[in-house]
Amino acid sequence: MVYNLTSVKKVIAKVFRDLELNEGDHRVNDMIEFAGEAMEKIGAFPSFITKVTGKDDVPILEVSNYQARLPFDFYRLIQIAYGSSSTGPFYPMRYATGSFDYGNTINESTDADSTVPTADIITLAMDLYDLTYEQAVEKINTESSTRSKLSYLLSQDTVSGPAGEANETTDYTYTVTNSFIKTNVSSGYLMVAYQAIPTDGDGYPMIPDVPSFHEAIYWYINMKVRYPQWVQGQVRDAVYYDTRRSWNYYCKQAYGEAMMPNQDQMESIKNAWLKLVPEINQHDSFFNTLGQEEKVYNHHR
Repeated sequence: MVYNLTSVKKVIAKVFRDLELNEGDHRVNDMIEFAGEAMEKIGAFPSFITKVTGKDDVPILEVSNYQARLPFDFYRLIQIAYGSSSTGPFYPMRYATGSFDYGNTINESTDADSTVPTADIITLAMDLYDLTYEQAVEKINTESSTRSKLSYLLSQDTVSGPAGEANETTDYTYTVTNSFIKTNVSSGYLMVAYQAIPTDGDGYPMIPDVPSFHEAIYWYINMKVRYPQWVQGQVRDAVYYDTRRSWNYYCKQAYGEAMMPNQDQMESIKNAWLKLVPEINQHDSFFNTLGQEEKVYNHHR
């Protein structure tokens, strides 16, 4: 488990001290970049910080023309919620699975019945017009306007909004490509929960203040610095291989230490697993109650 962060400068100082390097003669900027690479290769999510757009001075993302640009410090996505207003309410979005699920269509009047099963249209016609199956089939085949209206009704996944407001779709979808979030809504606001690489006041990466992380990043920088020397024959094979083995060892140790849950986290994990009735719709509530203990009431007479 990771609780505190420290500047990468601490590890850079360790590199100079342990390798007896002279300041000014080595690539400090490259070492900082190597440290960022090591953090990404370790890949333990607790070593990153979680940010939410629209909270804690992080600007909320505005959708314009079906898209919004990712935050500049974005590393990994957690979840996205959509709202027509910057103050909410916000609804969970799902990742788009359809080939044409986002963006504007060239022809706005495209008929909806291409995505609605004919059997559903027939059933609705039978219910609305009190027809037999044969009469409903004939009606939707001969009256194109009726078929379009019924298709439109079936294609609307709607929910009642506040009094005085029009109903709106709740099937909000998105994809992420080329640093943009592409949505199926033309405008609005996105509350995005994402992971970012923490940085200090000078813009340098922050790393977990854990000895295994210090060692892992130290050995990764050591390995990267020695590699060109090894290629040119200036460093013996045994020395370079020992450096690489040390990086692999501490990389795994750092990952394991960061991912190890504490007692409270283990309690939430237990509550998520031990359930008689699976909660399959946690995505709709942003997983807020996933770690709560399930209470089952047995009523006796």
